[in-house]
Amino acid sequence: MITSSDKEYKATKRIKLGETQLGEPFEELARWISVKWNVTVLNVIHDPADDLRPARIQVILEHGRDAQTFRDGMNFDSRKQKTIAKKFLEIIDRDGLNHFDVNRLFVVFSAFAPIAREEANGLVTDSEVDELKRRIGNPNLWEISRCFASVTFFFFTDDQARAAEQNGLKEQYGRLYFELLKPRDQFNYLDETAFTVAVDSKQNFDENYQSNWYYYYK
Repeated sequence: MITSSDKEYKATKRIKLGETQLGEPFEELARWISVKWNVTVLNVIHDPADDLRPARIQVILEHGRDAQTFRDGMNFDSRKQKTIAKKFLEIIDRDGLNHFDVNRLFVVFSAFAPIAREEANGLVTDSEVDELKRRIGNPNLWEISRCFASVTFFFFTDDQARAAEQNGLKEQYGRLYFELLKPRDQFNYLDETAFTVAVDSKQNFDENYQSNWYYYYK
């Protein structure tokens, strides 16, 4: 689960909204994981093997800090992966659920809230951003750019960007943008500390990123 367009995100969102419920054996596994590691599991999904990968269990936790519990550095914690896979096999064996593909079963983890914050940011329209720029009315402000769960106010020059950091414009403009963003925050995941506001310059964008948004956000 990487973006808000992924089917796993959409399914988890329906559970979070109370439109659907997690069925067995996944509900039992989710409760067990939640209690054992003191985390919040929103969804558990089983994917059968295909030509690209073996069978897997996706554990979708609510927050990034929950998902971090199952990391060992840059990788997933292999012991916890094996423990959860073993528990799933125990549950389905006990209940005679032999229709699940468990060939070389492995477990992966992701978090719902970071993607929900990105989705909320993406729901702010371009026309609203343009209107905010007009309201600000600063001739030194070149562009307001959004990506993931962040907004960047681009000034024309490096000196203007540094001045915005020092004179409070970054915080002032960030609050104005947050007023547009907060109504899209369906699950109340966003506050002014959980959203990144940055300043940069067209000078930096042109000189170091070839005036290319792909290179800038890569």
